[in-house]
Amino acid sequence: MSYKISTTPSIHHSLDPKASAMTNFMESFYATSDDPAAHEKYATEYFTDDATLIMGGKGAKGFEEILAFRKSLWTSVSSRRHMAVKIFFGGDDDLMLFGIVNYVMKGASAKEVQIDWSARAQFVFDEAGRPKMKYYQVYLMWVSFRMC
Repeated sequence: MSYKISTTPSIHHSLDPKASAMTNFMESFYATSDDPAAHEKYATEYFTDDATLIMGGKGAKGFEEILAFRKSLWTSVSSRRHMAVKIFFGGDDDLMLFGIVNYVMKGASAKEVQIDWSARAQFVFDEAGRPKMKYYQVYLMWVSFRMC
């Protein structure tokens, strides 16, 4: 399962090596996000200890809240698959991206739901150049054009 994300090459290369690190980070992040057993990894490897996470109308701050929030995201979902389409860089520590996520809901019907989303992430880098998110906000489009 590939999590490759498209970038704007001219902007991407002008911000390297951080742009490459952030792109690789987001590809890994969405693979982990789609793993129903990776709660600890999600909260520890991708967010700073004091990070802010906002999704839809809900939010979490810090490790414990992010871990609890992450677990709550799987209570009614049996599987999910993020397809991030493209990243736009706002500097060497800031990006936005958009994509689609497919959910299979728990229950007898195993209903499939597709949602368009976009997100903004702000990063900090350690001495080795490894990023972690200090801020991550997801904007969800709950009503699909097919429903209109």
